Amino acid sequence: MTDLLHSATGPVHASELRWLHPHEHLLLSMSEYRGESIALYPGNSEYARRRIVTMLCELKEHGVDGLIDTTPIGIGRDEAYVEFARSVSEASGVRIFLSTGLYAPSHWPDWAHEYSAERLADRFTAELETGIGETGVRACVLKAAVNHEITAHEEKSLSACALAHGRTGAAVQVHATGCRREIVDILTSQGVDPTRLHLAHVDMNTSAEEFLWLAERGVRLVTTNWDFPHHMDQEEARGLLKLLIGKGHLDKILLSLDFALTIESRWCVGTWTWDNPDRTSYAYLETGVLPKLREAGLAEAHLQTIMRDNPLGMLRRR
Repeated sequence: MTDLLHSATGPVHASELRWLHPHEHLLLSMSEYRGESIALYPGNSEYARRRIVTMLCELKEHGVDGLIDTTPIGIGRDEAYVEFARSVSEASGVRIFLSTGLYAPSHWPDWAHEYSAERLADRFTAELETGIGETGVRACVLKAAVNHEITAHEEKSLSACALAHGRTGAAVQVHATGCRREIVDILTSQGVDPTRLHLAHVDMNTSAEEFLWLAERGVRLVTTNWDFPHHMDQEEARGLLKLLIGKGHLDKILLSLDFALTIESRWCVGTWTWDNPDRTSYAYLETGVLPKLREAGLAEAHLQTIMRDNPLGMLRRR
């Protein structure tokens, strides 16, 4: 594996990074103006840029100096988004690592519906190997999305990620709120190393049995629903981490917040709080979530592996 990583502001050696968030977003275009370029809303973008810089500086104070932005094509990630990421990274000192791939089919641009899996893989590979558009900034992670079912569209997106993974060695992260075993079967049958497969949002609609099934196959588990008990009792969620650690699966656990600002309309920027009034910045993971995990028995050595080693494993190429 290579330790030279490609951030929005240029190459960085893995040894330079301390802690990382493995699944966050900057500014998403998902609501009334979903999928449109953030460049169309300069006032919203500048307002969001100032807020995000403040939040990233707060992260830096907590020792976090890397953030993997898992925003794929279809919810605003284009060349303007790359420049936005570069700007907030330069202003805050937090390295931003970008993604390629597609979100759910309802958010796909027209060309993505028309492309074959092979042609999509060509696009993803180019963004990983040479850069996103003309920015020169290379994506680091492949992204796909599956919610309630796997249709021909989702299967095409997964196959494209499998092809690009085989060409580049980049890790695959899947927004997986359901169908997790089917996702694993599809991707591994097409050559994806399960240790390079990261399933996001696994701490919803899940069980201890499913967690162990995934971990025993080498799959990495990206938990994001912290202090959002609508999806899962939080004591149970903390217990699942302890179960994995006790079974020798510390290397499979990743923690993030899935935080984002959103373009809600021509006049409004929104915040994903998920019905938690304290969940208003990326650093809530450090200020609200990690203290409870420490109280539940996770040691600093556990957190060092979870917050540094495991995210770096996602970013490294084979």
